[in-house]
Amino acid sequence: MRIVFFWFALTILIIVQACVIEKGDDAKGVNSDRLKYANLLNVKNVPDSTIDWHSFCFSDQGAWFGFALPAKKDTNYYGAFTGPFLMTEGKWLSKSLLNFELFDNNSNQIIDFSNATIELNYLPGVLIQSLLVDDLELELALIFANDKSALINYKITNRGEKNIELTPKWKGELFSTAGIFKLSEDKLLAFSKNDSTYFHIDLPFVNSKYVLNKEKKSYQAIGEKIILTSNKTFNTYASVSFNKIERINDPRKSVADNTIRWNAYINKTIATTNAWGDKLEYQKIAVKALNTLVNNWRKPYGHLYHQGLFPSYAVDYFNGFWAWDSWKHAVALAVFEPELAKDQIRTMFDYQNAAGMVADCIYADSSENNWLNTKPPLATWAVYEVFQKTQDTSFVKEMFSKLEKYHKWWYLYRDYNKNSLCEYGSSDQSLVAAKWESGMDNAIRFDNSNMIQIDKNNWAFNQESVDLNCYLFQEKTLLKELSLILNFSEKAKEYQNAADKIQLLINLHFYDEESGYFYDLETKNNLLVKIQGPEGWSPLFTKTASNMQAQKVMRVMMDTTKFASYIPFPTASISENEFSSGYWRGPIWLDQTYFAIASLVNYGKGKEAQQYTYQVFDRLEGLKGDAPIRENYWPFNGRGMRVNHFSWSAAHLLMLYQMDYKDKE
Repeated sequence: MRIVFFWFALTILIIVQACVIEKGDDAKGVNSDRLKYANLLNVKNVPDSTIDWHSFCFSDQGAWFGFALPAKKDTNYYGAFTGPFLMTEGKWLSKSLLNFELFDNNSNQIIDFSNATIELNYLPGVLIQSLLVDDLELELALIFANDKSALINYKITNRGEKNIELTPKWKGELFSTAGIFKLSEDKLLAFSKNDSTYFHIDLPFVNSKYVLNKEKKSYQAIGEKIILTSNKTFNTYASVSFNKIERINDPRKSVADNTIRWNAYINKTIATTNAWGDKLEYQKIAVKALNTLVNNWRKPYGHLYHQGLFPSYAVDYFNGFWAWDSWKHAVALAVFEPELAKDQIRTMFDYQNAAGMVADCIYADSSENNWLNTKPPLATWAVYEVFQKTQDTSFVKEMFSKLEKYHKWWYLYRDYNKNSLCEYGSSDQSLVAAKWESGMDNAIRFDNSNMIQIDKNNWAFNQESVDLNCYLFQEKTLLKELSLILNFSEKAKEYQNAADKIQLLINLHFYDEESGYFYDLETKNNLLVKIQGPEGWSPLFTKTASNMQAQKVMRVMMDTTKFASYIPFPTASISENEFSSGYWRGPIWLDQTYFAIASLVNYGKGKEAQQYTYQVFDRLEGLKGDAPIRENYWPFNGRGMRVNHFSWSAAHLLMLYQMDYKDKE
């Protein structure tokens, strides 16, 4: 009941720079949308060091920092939000930058929050604490007012009959190696070790100067005294701003905007006509995916000129934007935040070079961008899917020539024998970069691949990949559709004719009649690379395969000795000799599972596709608890593997949740 009361009060309270005292009230009109989806991810922790990767945080609005709640065991941090975690450096700056205390002027001592009855809740878009100490009720909430500033609301209520005289206090301490506090014209700034990055801590209710310790690693601040009569409530706020000195001029509007935005996110996310759409346990999976995507959202910063998503904030090597991650993110983002979806695509094309290539990955420091390779061509699919959600013709017009240029690049620089069937490759002759280009870095099918030079700056595998050419076929069909949207009728005909030709080549050269499956082709000896992996169902995902071929491929896909494992559709058939727990040599990657399930729908197996989706939703570790969504999963028990809070896994869970399972044929 206490959380219900607080959330209602939070949405209606009037906060101004000068603090106010108001009467308490009962709970009415509760924001039930968010309350149903509390604590889907565990962000209750206090980091033990700057590089504590076991502690997770909450972020919103594309901010480059995040905060967390303390856990119940962390009694010294009751009344504080832990952090911030600094995304630019992948480090925690502090255990708590704003630790709130109350001094009882009647008893002349600090009120001991560690003995409080406490509730800690992460609702979508807000962190909430409720504490009860004797007759004193304290409620705190943290939201992101914008991408630069987190806003913390403090609500103190006297539930007793006697008057209480209190003095609010704040204190904070940085990790010893993290940075220092500085005062600039009475403004409190916390600088990271990288002196160009700082946080502005704004406490409007402080009536005296901030006091720093000798080493400038900690501060204290004292607020004005307040007197609370029986059943009276006091409200104030603080804010923390990244690389900006800012005071939130209208906190009430920030709170209201946050409520409206997150209710819309949730309503759009859970909207589906599928069998699971009215079941709360499955809605929670969709909202967990939503939370994961938003926590990885970053606004423009440094040399990243449009907003987008990290693959995961929870490791330091994923602090940039990747190409095919971006295409996948955009498709899911279009459901609830279409402008972000568009920017996720734009940000990669900001670095399209003169030849048409899109970099593998880009960073806030562009000198770190990877131009050794690109990633599989799913950009046109992403633009088309965003258009389907938005009907934004101007976005199609903006992107069309860039998509064409990227599409042509593949045939100019990744088709060494000019037979219209492309190969993955690299710009430095390295096998590893060519494998990165496939997106399936260490897939079994590439174990015996070699490089062939195309020109002085480009090399390709001696192996034509079926998935690559199916994606290029799909690009042709979708470029045709985009041409029709833009009334380019002649272009539409050209792309349809080109698609027809490439479809014939794919079905002729990559399909093996005996095993009923598609494979890569080793070009020198014209031999199929008979390793069964998810590339074999790419002709079904892209609708390239004939119906006869598709029926045989689906038999392989649904064979329990091959791909129909406990969690369906691993990255190698479990019957392969080289099957293992290696990155792309067996574990479940949810993008490929999504492609497989979409493939079944494309060729008349919608009922089976739904059953496989249930297996994903019901069996993946942590989806129905508060564990993070993982980078990949073990197919035999659903155990989460490798990176936590992985964006494209979340994106494809959301796509599976909202997929149209009606048979296409």
